[in-house]
Amino acid sequence: MQSKILTGRPARLAMATSLLAIAATAMPAFAAEAEADAADAAGSAQLGDIIVTGEKRDTRLQDIPIAITAIDSSVLRQRNTTRIDDLDGYVPGLSIARNQGAERVVTIRGIGYETSSNPNSQPGVAFHINGVYVAHTMSLGQDLIDVDRIEILRGPQGTVFGETSTGGAINVITRKPVIGDSSGNASASYGNYNYVKVDGAVNVPLGPTLAARFAGQYLRHDGYGYSVSVPNIDKYDLEDEDNLAGRASLLWQPTSTFSALLEGSAFHAKHAGAVQKLITDTTPGKRHVDQDFPAMYELDTRMISLTLAQELSDTMVLKSVSAYQYMNKNQQSESDRTSNPDIFDHLVRWHDKSKTFTEELTLSSQNTSSLEWTVGGFYLRQRALQDILELSAPGIAAVVLPDGTGVKFQTDSPYQHTSWAAYGQVIFHATDALAITAGLRYSWDKVSAQPYQFFNVVPPRSTTSDAVTGKLSAEYKLTPSNSVYVTGSTGYKPTGVSFVSAEAFVPGSFSSGPQYVPQSFKKETVKALEIGSKNEFFDKRVRLNVAGYYYWYKNFQFTAEDPVPFAGGTDNIPKAEVWGAEAEGSFAVSPSLRFDGTFSWGKGKFTSDFLTIDAQTAAQVRASTFAALGYPASYYYDARIEQAVDDARENVNGKRLPKMPTTQASLAATYTAFLPDAELAVRGEVAYRGSYNYRVFADSFLDKVPEYTIFNASISYTPEDKPWRLALRAQNITNKAGIASRFSDPYGSGTTSVEYIPPRQVMGSLSVDF
Repeated sequence: MQSKILTGRPARLAMATSLLAIAATAMPAFAAEAEADAADAAGSAQLGDIIVTGEKRDTRLQDIPIAITAIDSSVLRQRNTTRIDDLDGYVPGLSIARNQGAERVVTIRGIGYETSSNPNSQPGVAFHINGVYVAHTMSLGQDLIDVDRIEILRGPQGTVFGETSTGGAINVITRKPVIGDSSGNASASYGNYNYVKVDGAVNVPLGPTLAARFAGQYLRHDGYGYSVSVPNIDKYDLEDEDNLAGRASLLWQPTSTFSALLEGSAFHAKHAGAVQKLITDTTPGKRHVDQDFPAMYELDTRMISLTLAQELSDTMVLKSVSAYQYMNKNQQSESDRTSNPDIFDHLVRWHDKSKTFTEELTLSSQNTSSLEWTVGGFYLRQRALQDILELSAPGIAAVVLPDGTGVKFQTDSPYQHTSWAAYGQVIFHATDALAITAGLRYSWDKVSAQPYQFFNVVPPRSTTSDAVTGKLSAEYKLTPSNSVYVTGSTGYKPTGVSFVSAEAFVPGSFSSGPQYVPQSFKKETVKALEIGSKNEFFDKRVRLNVAGYYYWYKNFQFTAEDPVPFAGGTDNIPKAEVWGAEAEGSFAVSPSLRFDGTFSWGKGKFTSDFLTIDAQTAAQVRASTFAALGYPASYYYDARIEQAVDDARENVNGKRLPKMPTTQASLAATYTAFLPDAELAVRGEVAYRGSYNYRVFADSFLDKVPEYTIFNASISYTPEDKPWRLALRAQNITNKAGIASRFSDPYGSGTTSVEYIPPRQVMGSLSVDF
């Protein structure tokens, strides 16, 4: 029997990463010789241990064989991190964009969510708050409050996190009530754009076994941009904010072996929409647009969860996490992105609503030395709705109502998603230096939908999928502070149905041409190989973690147009490959000076032949063919136009994966001056995000998102033996108009617009602990 070995690019990447890991881990001998002198020079300078719950058990970050970033509350405060968007550019391999100015599209190492226009499709990065899977991507727009830390796991997490974690997982962990502690904090900030942020939290002891914690935040600011053409308004503010968030927690711990944690959170936002500037809009000013329809955005989220933990013995604990989630989003915007009255295209209603129940039950070992294990089960039941109404001029409408109203697109589609899974993972410590991890998970999903489009009912659609995913890794400790690991893992994203339907537009035999986009798309899977090394040197003054990876992708889900009008939707590209390398490091030079840096390099491309076409190109072909035929009526009905679109399909083989910057890097320096009666801390930071293509079509004009570099700084003053702190922050100091993302409307207007990162912001804050 012959052994299969890596060849070509995977072999070269594995060799390069191995050499990097060897170079890093070859340092312990040198480090051991220098540690005594270094410790004397640095005084008490040392990097503290970081405890993460990465694989659903508390583990030291350096002891878990996963590429994982943990950002604690102090760094989140220094960066003024308000929501998940603010992580973009500061974590290796992580990219965060927005769809239509609202929905967050999270990508890790080229694996993300290229079907965000289809609400019953699933993302590629799982998002959790306090162990609860957040089931609707619109909920990622909520503000994050009273956060203890954020963990970002990179690579498929198909065992303990399951489906939707093909790219990785993000865990937000908030502060919990503390029994017997009476404390709190409050902060108020003010800055340009009339920025106001007021937040606080209080921990209330309610006896020897009970404690509560309450946290809240109010945030508002004026618009970063405006529209010059909204009727009767000189400058219609865009990209403003007016948000309110709150959380309440109740912890009951009647014995040392049982605890119950009840948590409830709510978020409300209502303000104007995002600045979405048409790429051909010549209005002076990057954030100024020529649009005559007022954009609006409103989001409400609710979450209630109950976490029960019972120690069954000294070596075993049973845990249950039950949760109910509610999300309601309303939005309206100028779809044609212009003020031209002859071609007006107004998205007057885009409504998403979701109710989800989840339950996860785990049984885990504890206080064991040679064998650690976890078994669990997961259940999800989601009922949701998407309701869209897009009006347009009758001449470009798909349907003209009896009253003369032109309808460009209409859908009112309820859908359901049911999922359950069972999993198990073991960690076997073969020796003090060698640990083997193995895990398996079985997942089953069913998606059902009842599309109702263009005022016609389509027959119900339903599809199911299942998969076995897993993980196998080996970690070897060269010293107590230096290790190398190799991990093989798999991930799975379930099937779903497409909402857009030619059958809904004209019931019966609408077209004689071939229809390429399926009504139900295939599941997406990935196989991954990762080699890495985790290291601490010089008495824990230096931390350096590196990793290299190679992925084999199958049935990449993306949004595609079809030659048959109104038959586009979600399709699958058969194969893709992704490869890259990452590094994270920290250096405590002295008790006063510290450096932190990140770097990632990655590439990905499609490796199979597949013909497809995007909505923008299809619209251009339809319009030009329609004009050549000289038709006076709507161009949706001619087989010759369909054939022209069919002929215009292109092969994506060799094109880059979307939303994957080749290079990302960040560097921060923090200096703390220990004054006689106070501490003065100064932090400077630079972040670089490389260019990438926004969609799989990689059109040089429509999809290119250019690189940018931003600079941030902060200074804080904390007096000794006083409960207050003053801080001044500046973000995007050079006022760089970096493009955060692009969006090409796949179903309606066909326009392409850009969104920019926030402009320069300067704000001061006063914080009090009590």
